[in-house]
Amino acid sequence: MAARGDGEARLAFLLVLGTGVLWGTIGVASKAVFETTTLDAASLNWLRTLVASAACLAIAGPGLRRGLRRSSRRDLALMVLLGAILIAYQWCYLAAIDRIGVATATLIALCVPPAIVALISALFLGETLSGTGLLALAGSLLGTAMLVGSPPVAAEGGAMLAGVLLALGSAAGIAAHALGSRRIAGRHDALLPLAIAFPAGAVVFAPIALGRGFSLDQPLIGWLLVLYLGVVPSALAYAMYQRGLRHLPASTATILTLAEPLTAAVLAWALFAEALSPLGLAGGALLLASIVLLSRRPATPAPVTAAEVAPG
Repeated sequence: MAARGDGEARLAFLLVLGTGVLWGTIGVASKAVFETTTLDAASLNWLRTLVASAACLAIAGPGLRRGLRRSSRRDLALMVLLGAILIAYQWCYLAAIDRIGVATATLIALCVPPAIVALISALFLGETLSGTGLLALAGSLLGTAMLVGSPPVAAEGGAMLAGVLLALGSAAGIAAHALGSRRIAGRHDALLPLAIAFPAGAVVFAPIALGRGFSLDQPLIGWLLVLYLGVVPSALAYAMYQRGLRHLPASTATILTLAEPLTAAVLAWALFAEALSPLGLAGGALLLASIVLLSRRPATPAPVTAAEVAPG
């Protein structure tokens, strides 16, 4: 039984790490969309969510109705909430970039969530990090900060304050999504929460996207990239993330998803010749070393209690 548990933890580790890698392709694919189409960030975010909704609903298929019947009202409400949180934190991140730049927004939005999740998990969920986990957390956060680099001052006064608050809102949303997803991960098929959350997020964001207006007359390469963004780093990646959370604490999962900026940096270097500074290279090495350290003994989450599985 112990060997089986270790095997499940290892698989969960790889699934969540793979999630971070897939999320790391979003920036490169989005940049290609902006260069080949007239879509803006809000329109792309909404279209990507629509594609992800269709993919999750199609794959869930006949099992969706059965899963809905077996779900408690409390869990269904949480799935809808997770969808709203998902698209809200993505929008906050894009809005923060518009005000304070990519580096500052990324630094806040990606480095704050692991600390929030680790603190809440320790205080309320009984999922404390080991000494190795704490060392990996510190190393990954420092490595990410070095990788992103020293953020330039991109705004002043009200715009700077608004940008920082939006980035913090994105960070809070990422942390809330991780904790909420962890809560229901062990009670449902990985696709069920996504088949509820993505359509809910699409409905919530529809007034904003449609209100801005956009043209559907886009080149084929643009639609192929939108399809990729909706299926691979959205539907597939979040399904992997949801599956991995069954056997990993949320705190460990948020550390592993910091593979996202590392992947993005490597792809930017390979595809767009965006060279990393020596500090960035050292940060990437430190981040990778922290993930390797964490892989030596993947943490296991606290068991789900009977109260958590009771219908609500």
